[in-house]
Amino acid sequence: MIRTLTLLAMSTACAALFAASGGPDAYGYTWKDSNEPDGPTYDWVDITTTGTLVNGLADDNTVGPFVMQTSFEYYWYSRKFVWIGSNGYIAFADGNIASPFPTIPSAGGTNDFIAGMMSDLNFGGTGNPAQCYYLDDGVVTTISYINVPFWSPTAPGWTGSNTFQIILNTADSTITVQFQGQSGLTQNNDIKVGIESVAGSIGLQHSSNVYPTGGYAIRYYYPPTALLDVTDATVIYNTDPGSGGRFLARDGNSFPMSTVIGNIGNVDINSFMTTGSVLNAAGAVQVTEQVPVNFLEVEGDTLINYTPQFSPAVAGTYRYRTTISGITGELVTTNNQLIQELVVVDTTLALQDLRYHGATDDGIGLSWNGGNGGVGVYIVPPYHPAYATATTIRIVSNLNLASFNMKVYADDGPDNGPGTLLDSVIVEGAQAGPGDKVIPLSAPLTITSGGVYVQWYMLGTDVVIAQDITAPFSLRTFEVLDGTWAEYRDRENIDFFLGLRLEQLPTYDIGCTGFFDINELDEFGSPLTVRAFVKNFGNQSISSFPLNYRFGTGPVVTQNYTGAAIAPGAETLVTFSQPLVPAADGPDALCAWTSLADDLTANNDTVCVNIVTWTGIADLAALNATLAPNPATDALWINGLPEGRYAMEVMSMQGKVLQQLAVLAITGPLRLSINDLSEGPYVVHVHNAQGSFRAPFVVQR
Repeated sequence: MIRTLTLLAMSTACAALFAASGGPDAYGYTWKDSNEPDGPTYDWVDITTTGTLVNGLADDNTVGPFVMQTSFEYYWYSRKFVWIGSNGYIAFADGNIASPFPTIPSAGGTNDFIAGMMSDLNFGGTGNPAQCYYLDDGVVTTISYINVPFWSPTAPGWTGSNTFQIILNTADSTITVQFQGQSGLTQNNDIKVGIESVAGSIGLQHSSNVYPTGGYAIRYYYPPTALLDVTDATVIYNTDPGSGGRFLARDGNSFPMSTVIGNIGNVDINSFMTTGSVLNAAGAVQVTEQVPVNFLEVEGDTLINYTPQFSPAVAGTYRYRTTISGITGELVTTNNQLIQELVVVDTTLALQDLRYHGATDDGIGLSWNGGNGGVGVYIVPPYHPAYATATTIRIVSNLNLASFNMKVYADDGPDNGPGTLLDSVIVEGAQAGPGDKVIPLSAPLTITSGGVYVQWYMLGTDVVIAQDITAPFSLRTFEVLDGTWAEYRDRENIDFFLGLRLEQLPTYDIGCTGFFDINELDEFGSPLTVRAFVKNFGNQSISSFPLNYRFGTGPVVTQNYTGAAIAPGAETLVTFSQPLVPAADGPDALCAWTSLADDLTANNDTVCVNIVTWTGIADLAALNATLAPNPATDALWINGLPEGRYAMEVMSMQGKVLQQLAVLAITGPLRLSINDLSEGPYVVHVHNAQGSFRAPFVVQR
């Protein structure tokens, strides 16, 4: 499919006569066709009954990899994995190629491919007869495109028919392309036939913008002697295959810097340097290290784990850059650097927008001809579980106020691709105008592992999504045409204004933290009013929950809290309507606890204190003692206590015990140090089985 921003033109160019042979290219490949006396003989190989039907091809996408039983020698390296492109090519690395198609060879973009009949073909649309078959017998690998039409901007979305096949022979490393039949025209007569190496700048083009004729064959011949020695190392990937962008939590786990370096030339490489660095948005180096590689054999690779790690202390966008240097006579240097985007997110914020794009777009955006295309992005949150509540998008323009669809998919499809549809929201035309938009999900999603795919899909013409063309790039963008996903053709140069909004996961967590005016080893001989401090440890207000207390092995007293909602982090004092009536003499534990359903943490629900109860005693006798000075600076003196052992507590005015000790009164006043107390009012309580003394005092300095 052609994007609407690409100029469309139709011509009625007729098929031209092909030259009988061509080449060599810079490496030594040549070709001959079936018009040449010693060229290949057209001999169509029917694999429709013996091969495997390739499912999943649509408009502008690839399917694979298919694993060949025997490695295929291609240029100065060998390949075992092959991807099949819907646009009439196969590639030895995943990469989507779409109109306008590049001249062969062309450095940049997707390289390392064989263009059988690379053109704007289409497997989608109602009634489309297109099929593709794959067969590998261990020596020969055949890919056949059967009755595949060109894409068309008008209904039913396709026109014409093309039947051709690509044959890879591992015995002699030849590549044969055969054309059984061809009809119809494609946009701009945009057709490329040829082969291109991984270098991009080295390849052999058979023809450009010429329609092939039926009953015609081309064969590309591997050079008996290479015309050049190729010295070429490359950064294969950073972190993991694909080098996709990462979201990191601010002040979270450090990011380990690892990379894989490979020799993709045809000569061994001695002694070169690799450098791994993380840079911030301003280009300032945050962490870096150089690691030498002493030797790398042909087709060899090496894993490098740099010693320092990146600590994500400040939110923002960063780039992890790996660079190769110091290789003498290297043919290709454009693959000596690879950048992976890192986005550090402040996960303490109530709202967190996960997005790879920056603040500024190019003002042009992207739209699909016909109004039935879309784009997507793969997002893995920096923590789990993550609570998603909305998608985000920027629309550049929408001349006809077309509606669009925002969808979220789980990554449970093949190879962690888009699978289960988790959410779908249609934004109607009246709300689909230009600008930044936050689109609430139909229901919040809790992401417990992995990530999700966020998709924008047009439901009409001329609605345009914004795109960011400023590096770094996530390499996690996709194009979605007729419901089929493919890596976005310009993913190395573009990110879309498409993201996912997280909120703090709702947590309900409430518990008891203490008692009011009930302290360790207090003695009670009459009914005791139980009052407990209750705190909300979660991030949601809580207004109704059961609250309980129990003394020793006695009955549990339960009442439901129905007071004002307790805000996150707040604490309140709750009074039980049923008092504790002493039923035995002696000490035991008085415990209070909450029993909220779905409470997050059980270990903060309960508080206990050891007290002594007596039966038959109305109350402990009041001891006739005095306290001085008051206010006090560093010490208190308690006069008039009878000789004996006492328990002593210093409490806040709210009844929380701050100091607790056992003391012995013999003769004279009893001294209490208050150096550790800050200024303010307090209560001191001294007691034993014979009596109790309680008095307020003030610390003042």
